Parts: sequence; C-alpha cells; structure tokens
Amino acid sequence: MNTRLPVHLLLAALVQLVTCQPARAEATPPATVRVALAPVTVDRMNGIAWRAMTEECTRIWADEGIALDWSESAGARVVLPLVFDDREMRKYASNGDNAFGITLFAGRSRRIVVSIAQAREAIGLRRGFADTGDAMTLDVAVGLMLGRVVAHEIGHALLLTVRHSTHGLMRAHFDSRDLRPAVQGQFALSPSDRERLAVRFSNEPTAAQLAMAEVTWMDAPPAPSRPRAQR
Repeated sequence: MNTRLPVHLLLAALVQLVTCQPARAEATPPATVRVALAPVTVDRMNGIAWRAMTEECTRIWADEGIALDWSESAGARVVLPLVFDDREMRKYASNGDNAFGITLFAGRSRRIVVSIAQAREAIGLRRGFADTGDAMTLDVAVGLMLGRVVAHEIGHALLLTVRHSTHGLMRAHFDSRDLRPAVQGQFALSPSDRERLAVRFSNEPTAAQLAMAEVTWMDAPPAPSRPRAQR
C-alpha cells in the first residue's frame, strides 16, 4: 500500500470511527484457531492508536474463526512475528513504493513488517483528517488503518501465499472506502480463501514436527508480499 491515495475523507466519517463499531448482519462464528502475534515496536505508537489497531484487526479475524492473541503465545497454533519498523520495510519496497506493510516468507517462517510512519503520513495528507485539530481522532484513524493493514498481512501469513483476491480482505488495492467504517464483507475472506484456510489448518503439523524441521531464515530468500493502495 502506498501513500498516494485518491482520498477526500469527511470529518463526519472519522468521528463515526471514534464513536461506534460497524454493525454486522450475521453472528460471528466461534474462534476455533488461536494465532499469537509477537509484536516488536521499533517505531512507537501511542496507546489510543494501538488499541484501535488491535481491536479492528482482532474483530476482522474473529469473523473468520481465528482468535488473535497480542501478548501470549503459549498454546497458539501459529506464532507470527509482527515488526513495526519503517526503515526495515523500506528495504523491501521497490521503485519508491511507499508500502504500509509486507509479509516475508522463508521456508516455514513468516514475518510481518509494518510502517506506522506511512500510515500516519497518508492520513495526515488528507483534508478532513489533517484539518480536525483533534489528536485523538487522528490517532484512532491511524490505528484503524494499521489494523486493516495488519489483518491483510496476517492473511498472507496464514494462507501461505503472496497472491491477492479480487475482493474482500485479501484484495490487492485499497481505496478511500477502506479508511471509513467497514461495511459487511468488506474485510472478509473470499470463499476460496476461507476454504484454503480451513484446509491449511486441518493439515497443520504439530509443534513437535515443526521443532524437528529446524527451519531458519537462511533456508530461502525473503519473498515479500506488498499490498498496494489504488492510485
């Protein structure tokens, strides 16, 4: 995702992000698979943005039967390193692409790298956000965007693919609607991705089998996934 978003967002939409959660027409299925995130915050964000990010990302994946844990990895089926480091992420961006986040693959290992700076810069450049003068509102907007970016990258890591879908959470391009309150299905997996996820976890190796594999980052060069914003 890059910062060149053709977006003009209204203050009313932003206030709605702060004051309410979008309604969902159907019940959330029970979370049956536990996935732990191991955050490393090289670049810092404040508590308001962090809470908005974790709540949005957790909500998106709860709808897919995945329970995210942001602090404890014991007993999780998958543990995903999640690094907030703009400098590292820029190393993998090509042709000046200002990406928000990427997923790196090496053997069985997956590592998510996200830029807080790019998300904050993208929002700060938009009228309706930048003109509010309300720091808390801006922080919530940054957290909401990062929550959706992280959710997308988790999708790559769990689905074990760098490909994108034509719609839903795993589509390649984001536009102005992706910074507003979500509508039903906007950040859901496609039916084919949902089926792939179910098959993937039905065949998940045990922790003992993974330990015997001795997989390291030297097994293969990183293969980044770079979701981009629509220009």
